[in-house]
Amino acid sequence: MKYICVSGGADSTAMALLLWERGEDFEMVFSDTGAELPETYWILPRLSQKTGSKLNVVSNGSFFQKLTHRGYLLPSFNRRWCTSDLKIASQEYYFDANNILSCEVGVGIAVDEPNRIRDKWYPLVEANMSKSDAKKLCQKHDLISPVYDWRTSVSCFCCPFQRKRDWKNLYKHHPILYVVAEEWEKQSMEKSNGFTWNKGFNLREMRTATNSQIEMWPEPEHEPCLICNT
Repeated sequence: MKYICVSGGADSTAMALLLWERGEDFEMVFSDTGAELPETYWILPRLSQKTGSKLNVVSNGSFFQKLTHRGYLLPSFNRRWCTSDLKIASQEYYFDANNILSCEVGVGIAVDEPNRIRDKWYPLVEANMSKSDAKKLCQKHDLISPVYDWRTSVSCFCCPFQRKRDWKNLYKHHPILYVVAEEWEKQSMEKSNGFTWNKGFNLREMRTATNSQIEMWPEPEHEPCLICNT
């Protein structure tokens, strides 16, 4: 049996569809952070139904649990505890507990991302599929996440590496999630040395700012973590 890591993103969804079209047997593993976008919880069961492959949902606690344990210390480029604690740890525990070797686990990396390729199994690379090809395959089977209509990635709703327009669109499409992230940020500013999700502005300012003001603020310097964005 083979396994693939899925996030609800186009690349990992296309990986599942590619293997399904080939008639291969596999199971999917999804690390639930408890801070996923609703669209992710919608797309993954549909993907499982389409491919007939089991969806294994693993967890190492929720984002909120880890955040409060750290006194509302928000994740950032220098402290990506969300990735290590909520994504990687839960997957590694599952694979170790089930004696699954890393060479048996597929990762949704496209052929046009050579800098992300390591010593792992990459079905999309083997098939010479680009990120554009992956999206087309998802669209072919009507399994492209609606998130892509308004957001650049399927990472957590509070991801500190999302673009400014992603935050604005989060407020538009999921206002409750936006104000949850805003409240967590407020707690961080009061209890954890004033850290905010973004450099140069906070979410309250973002919510009330004009477009011209927002244009003056910096974009994040780094991309979402690989495991969260495939």
